[in-house]
Amino acid sequence: MSKRIVILGAGYAGIEAAQSLNKKFRKNPEVHIDLINDRDKHVLLTELHEVAGNRVGKNGVEVSLDQLFENTKVNVVNDKIIDFDLDNNKISSSDQVYEYDHLVLGIGSEPTFYNIPGMEHNSFTLWSEDDAVEIREHIRNMFKKAANEPNLEKRQQMLTFVIGGGGFTGIETAGELAEWFDDLCKTYDISRSEVRLIVVEALERILPVLCDKQCDNAEDYLKEELDVEIIDGYAICNVTKDYIEISETNTDTDIRKRIESNTVIWTGGVKGKEILKKTGLELSRDNRIKVDKYMQSTTYDNVYAIGDNSLFTHDRERPLPQLVEAAVQGGECVADNIEAKVKGNKSLEVFEPQMHGIMVSVGANYAVAELKPFGDFTIALQGFFAMFMKHLINMHYLFGIGGFSLIGDYIEHQFKDTRGGIGMLVRHMMKKSGTFWLAFLRIFVGLRFLIEGINKVNQGWLFGSEEHLVSGASSYLWSSGTPDFYVTLMETFVVPNQIFFQKVLVITEIVTGLALIGGFLTFLFALVAIGMSANFVIGAIGSTAGIWEPLWILLISITLLSGAGKAFGIDYYLIPWLSNLSKKPVKYRDERSA
Repeated sequence: MSKRIVILGAGYAGIEAAQSLNKKFRKNPEVHIDLINDRDKHVLLTELHEVAGNRVGKNGVEVSLDQLFENTKVNVVNDKIIDFDLDNNKISSSDQVYEYDHLVLGIGSEPTFYNIPGMEHNSFTLWSEDDAVEIREHIRNMFKKAANEPNLEKRQQMLTFVIGGGGFTGIETAGELAEWFDDLCKTYDISRSEVRLIVVEALERILPVLCDKQCDNAEDYLKEELDVEIIDGYAICNVTKDYIEISETNTDTDIRKRIESNTVIWTGGVKGKEILKKTGLELSRDNRIKVDKYMQSTTYDNVYAIGDNSLFTHDRERPLPQLVEAAVQGGECVADNIEAKVKGNKSLEVFEPQMHGIMVSVGANYAVAELKPFGDFTIALQGFFAMFMKHLINMHYLFGIGGFSLIGDYIEHQFKDTRGGIGMLVRHMMKKSGTFWLAFLRIFVGLRFLIEGINKVNQGWLFGSEEHLVSGASSYLWSSGTPDFYVTLMETFVVPNQIFFQKVLVITEIVTGLALIGGFLTFLFALVAIGMSANFVIGAIGSTAGIWEPLWILLISITLLSGAGKAFGIDYYLIPWLSNLSKKPVKYRDERSA
């Protein structure tokens, strides 16, 4: 019996659900999977502040859905759903009706303004890539206007920027803007002392989900390094085009302070999208769908909510936070439970989220993080190491949804325009070059290893006595200048097992030689060549001879890492095939009907 699964929304949770379902039903022609989204892109919402701060372009936070689901079972539909008929298992757009057996709701959330007068109409929000571009261009325009404004009061008003909300988005946006302001001041010949960037937070401290020490670290960096003003314990109570009013939150008196500004960026809260009210599902006050322990809605057991759309409280004192990790795990759980229902061969899986930490960037060069690798054990990081971990987590996510190509794109977007050594390194690495010239070096190095291996076989290294080493096999394990740690390793592991390592060396040389000659998995075998050459170089340090040949083999092997097997090699055909191995084309028995 045919089963139709419809996933509404291509956010973090929706992408995970779609890819997990594809893996589970890839070979089942009876199961149809539709991913419906109002855009043809997956947007990295957690990185929007980088677009607003002019660090990356709009394309740096977009991933093509067609690219992600090319040759998969998932049918990507670019459409906007406007109505729900869950009693009859239907959802509809302005001109199309979609039937389903299982519906997964992951359409995300939208800003909430808490009925603050003027906030909705006089502030910017940061909830889409278009929002980020609008903020970026507005700020640039404010600097441009201020540079030609003779009225000092108006000039100061143009150069005062207010961020409402000191949570993740607000602080990350403040960090990006503060760093960008330095460049804008130089471009428009404006003194940095004229520019004010203010974060207004209603609670007593920013980043309340972090421990006090990490909050202090972030606040100190904002104030001391980036010249950001923090006003906590105050709520924004009125917003106009020319000023905002704030009042103290821990007092009953309504004493207001005014801040003259033409720019307010609101990051103070989100809610489920208003359209969810049309579903008839049980919702919370902030429009999140109440779900049970299986991530099913409490109203219909064939409707699931994931990501920002779900309100999951099973066995928890507080609802599950709206974090990427929670969204991804929720999408995976829903896929498992849909599989259980379709196949009917196992029980439903209880959603048991495992949160492994929180990371907040403050500009391009600083971050604070609390990592929880297991249990309640927490590792607090700040500065470079926290930022390094944030990049690793981002690349891990991108690799999971799209492979190495997305990691390359991420590195280019993040570091290509960075000042200093890392930016220069990335720019050089991204430079396109003719890899076919490397084929000569690849074949040369391959022949070198193959000939050495064959010579050792002829000398009896591979089929010699099991009791005695072939003459020369242990001649140069180390020299007078070899580091002590290397000598210790040789004495501990190699010397007692020299017969075994002698045979492994011969086989490795022959296999590596053949692989490099044929251009087969060149990157992997170039790493092997690097390892063997480096081993010989270290062992030969201090000797009068024998170091130079493995040294230049080592250097050549490093150059082979840059796709040397894609020209005149098997990798030209193999690498694309491996990349698409998990994306086999699917043949349907019949065409999908609406």
